[in-house]
Amino acid sequence: MSRLEAEEAVLDEADEQASGPGLGIGALAGDAAIYGSARVILKSLTFLLVPLYAHFLTPRDFGVLELVLATVLLVDVFITANVDGVFMRFYFDRSNTEWRRQIISLYLVIETVYPAVLIGALIIFSGRVSSLVVGTAGFGVLFVIALLDRFLTNIVDLPMILCRARRKPLTFTAYSLIRGGAQVAFTVLLIAVWHLGVKGILIASLVAACVATVVTAREYVRELTWHVDWSVGREMIAFAWPGIISGAAYYAINLIDRFFVKHYHGLADTGLYGVAFRYSQVVLVVVLAFRMGWPQWHYSWLHSGRHPQMLARGGNFFFFAVGVVVVVLAAWIRPIFEVLMPERYWDATPAVAPLGIAAMLTGAYTVFAVGLNVTKRMRLIPPLAVRGAAAAVGFNFLLIPRWSFVGAAWATVGAYAVVAIAVLIVSSRVYPVPWDARRIILSTGLMIGLSLASLAVDAWLSLAPSIPVRLGITLLYPLALIGLGFFSAEDLAAFRSRLRRLAAAR
Repeated sequence: MSRLEAEEAVLDEADEQASGPGLGIGALAGDAAIYGSARVILKSLTFLLVPLYAHFLTPRDFGVLELVLATVLLVDVFITANVDGVFMRFYFDRSNTEWRRQIISLYLVIETVYPAVLIGALIIFSGRVSSLVVGTAGFGVLFVIALLDRFLTNIVDLPMILCRARRKPLTFTAYSLIRGGAQVAFTVLLIAVWHLGVKGILIASLVAACVATVVTAREYVRELTWHVDWSVGREMIAFAWPGIISGAAYYAINLIDRFFVKHYHGLADTGLYGVAFRYSQVVLVVVLAFRMGWPQWHYSWLHSGRHPQMLARGGNFFFFAVGVVVVVLAAWIRPIFEVLMPERYWDATPAVAPLGIAAMLTGAYTVFAVGLNVTKRMRLIPPLAVRGAAAAVGFNFLLIPRWSFVGAAWATVGAYAVVAIAVLIVSSRVYPVPWDARRIILSTGLMIGLSLASLAVDAWLSLAPSIPVRLGITLLYPLALIGLGFFSAEDLAAFRSRLRRLAAAR
């Protein structure tokens, strides 16, 4: 289970314990909307930096950046180990101030001492790490910068989690935007003005982490205490370590393919894959926003007697909404590249559509896993994640040697499909939900078919003649679903009524 999913699952349980006057579903939904907006804004800022990177980095430079970040994220799997999710679980065990001060202090110790040892050792041997990952020791300083960034980010996680626990969404958003704004400003300065390349990107991120560390410290420094029960700390660690299994599995699905591409096809192809991945984040932004609102929405129906039916209804609209985004991205990514990106990056576009489909499947996993959340059987997730990781490695060996990073993108689709289907089967056994298979298959199949059609248009038509075809593909998705009965008459009537109210309000 990813960090975000674990945090959401534990927060849901914590909110039930902490509920009281003024903390009902409305407040929870409002908080989720703001948290989701903050993530959307930050992801959007990152997305806007990609053309800047492309104008100052070669694909090979981008490949180095991808490998450095992928390596550091592997380290992060062993550092975080879902301790942030564990924090929420223990923080709400008791409501008294001394207990919570103790949990804050223990978390800070766990997330500084152990990471300092691990990261310190890797920094000492950064040259060897560089040789092993990139093929030369000359990039050791890049690993040092990225590892320091990761260490500070772990510390910043504490005040950000506290903002969620204490229901301070505006503060959470302010901290997020301060860090994001600092990173964008320093990235532009270091890349476009001082021409520091990959090093500039990593330094900008480190500086932003330093700013965030200082600004957010006010959330917890006055609550630290030496009076802690170290047995509670050991219990927190014992509760957290299974997260390493899930984290490593999802790492294998998401990031290990970079090393396969580098091994078989070199740094330039790895860089093209990194660019494609960043553009596919448009879909992930929508999925993340959905994840922030999904738990609160469906739990509001938990005791109504209609919970399974509403889950199925919500799932239908998830597949439709995210499908629209995937189809639009697939249809228009080539023109976007030709307008915004240097020509040396245009070959990355065939990987964007499958990576968008993979991002949709991560959301499908969240939808289907709801039964495991409701019945508190999240321990069933790690074995399923391991199966997905094994599938990812197998698909990588099968597809990457021949099709390079495009094969890697489709391997990611295959791996997430395995996980989503496995979670659907297991979750349905412990908590049956009347999922509408016809609608899900219809919307997903049409999305994939139109994405493949867009790839054909990219390959066979030049830009100008392709515009009306792309427009037709974009419109065909919602129109075909309406014509094929994806929406009921009641759904369409409600939609028209909403439009009329909006028009009248104006």
